[in-house]
Amino acid sequence: MDGEVQKVQLHLARDWHSAPEKTFPSILMLGGLWGSETENSWSYRTDIVSYFGDKNVTLVLPVGGSGSFYSDWEQPDNGQNYKWETFLTKELPLVLRHWRIQDEHRAVMGVSMGATSAVNLAARNPDMFDAVGSFSGYLDTTSLGLPQLFAANLKSSGFDATKMWGPYHSRNWREHDPKLLVRNLKGKVVYVSAGTGTAGNHDKPNDKPGFLNNPREFGSRVTSQNFVNAAKLAGVDVTVRFRPNGTHTWAYWEPEVKNMWPMIAEKWGLDEGDLSVNCTVTGAFKERQDDETARDIGECITDAYKDEHGNQVQEFGGATVYLNSTTNVAYAQWGATGKKYEEMGGPESWLGYPTFEEKKLSKGDYARYEGGRIHYISEYGAVAVKSDVLSAWAGRDYERGMGYPTADEADVLGADGGVIGQSQTFEQGTFYRNKADGKVFSLKGDVLKKYDELGGPAGTLGFPDRNDRDGLDDGGSYSRFENGAIYSTSRTGAHVMYKGPVYDAWKKEGYEHPWGIGYPVEDDVADPKAQRVVSFERGTVHVPADGSPTVTRTPVEEPAPDPDEGQDPAEGQAPEAPAVPASEEQIPAPAQ
Repeated sequence: MDGEVQKVQLHLARDWHSAPEKTFPSILMLGGLWGSETENSWSYRTDIVSYFGDKNVTLVLPVGGSGSFYSDWEQPDNGQNYKWETFLTKELPLVLRHWRIQDEHRAVMGVSMGATSAVNLAARNPDMFDAVGSFSGYLDTTSLGLPQLFAANLKSSGFDATKMWGPYHSRNWREHDPKLLVRNLKGKVVYVSAGTGTAGNHDKPNDKPGFLNNPREFGSRVTSQNFVNAAKLAGVDVTVRFRPNGTHTWAYWEPEVKNMWPMIAEKWGLDEGDLSVNCTVTGAFKERQDDETARDIGECITDAYKDEHGNQVQEFGGATVYLNSTTNVAYAQWGATGKKYEEMGGPESWLGYPTFEEKKLSKGDYARYEGGRIHYISEYGAVAVKSDVLSAWAGRDYERGMGYPTADEADVLGADGGVIGQSQTFEQGTFYRNKADGKVFSLKGDVLKKYDELGGPAGTLGFPDRNDRDGLDDGGSYSRFENGAIYSTSRTGAHVMYKGPVYDAWKKEGYEHPWGIGYPVEDDVADPKAQRVVSFERGTVHVPADGSPTVTRTPVEEPAPDPDEGQDPAEGQAPEAPAVPASEEQIPAPAQ
């Protein structure tokens, strides 16, 4: 969208895998004002994904779009240049054809902001959708005071409503007013629901009868009624479900989808076989289904089948189950980790077969496979981690040392554009794999920051050949690389030292130790042919063009004499112990 990658979740129709020759209808499901940037709210706030699991319809769930009204904005705002309508109606359909989604059978529905958007999309693109559902939507945008209400809601998300559709009551606002576009919905399934904003079955009781628990739902009810009135005048049939109470929450919206679904299925003329399934479960799949010590996976929604790679798979209401033909053990995959596994290619991916079903961690979930793990955390989504990175992560005390993975590994490109390795980011640092030897090391903190500034593995230092290490003198840290090292302290900052005469001279003088010349206070230079002068805390290394280093130590200032020195101690005060002669002091051995 607008040149950026836009994430969309697809929950595929029941027979998508087992019937590769078939195409399927779809439902576009839009979320509310404050959506997650990693997952569509419908997938984790409701049971809709499992509800449609035995039905031959694909769910299309766009991710993100907070405060966008899924519209094309007139101006960028709050760091976003929203072009959602173009994306959903022009760009996304081209991609969805590759997922065998029918052009002729599409529905769109949404909640709150997404409900307004669903009706606008259907009315502004009348040839695209044949069913539309609004659950607590705002279906009047231009009546007196309503643009200001939209503005207040958008302001809470950090957006300016006038940058969306221009000045209030302008032509663009009218062109995004569902009640003014309602005649374009004639002949479609139109479903509208809303509560009153007072406490209902899913709310805490209110000791003030008639008191509004949720003004947003009241606003939805008023604007939805305006829309229904306009529909009657235009001769458009609308299924209306106005509840006598209830607030602006998912507990009321989830049932509306199930109420509307039979109307959509009838509109599409779906066969009974597309709405439910008869299947059998045998062998290892049956053993897994009956395992009372494991997660309940529900009833089957397909018979066992072979996927395009010949792997034995069976789908259940609560999971997809893969049979490892070598061990004859079936493992269930569900949720975000299971979806990620499917997207990666299941057993044909580098993950191989599951070896451990999803488990909870203190933060998120994970599942284990022959070739690694998938971790899921709501902030980052599902992330796959290879076995060698897992081993390196274990060496740094897992999440206690490096945090959790935040993104899949990415290729590192060299100067010629070829792949020279991979990197993977975690909350507290980054792991690097050198393609040349396959070894994995990690960096964090100021050392990592400096390394990134120098170009990372493709820069002058090359790949790390050990993890960064804390605990040096004066709280310093460092890491070694193919072509040098980075040393860091809070006092001096992080600085690079390249292999060569400056580094060798520093080593000879005693590194950063008390008997040495301290930490570098400026960067070394990468060109070995140039004159090099590098300053340290207690000295300077000068390497002229001929390569012979000279070390100049900074003179240490003598402390000022004690004015009381030589005087007799005060009465009752013990004299100080005599100083230990220098020859008897413990002199530390130089670093090796």
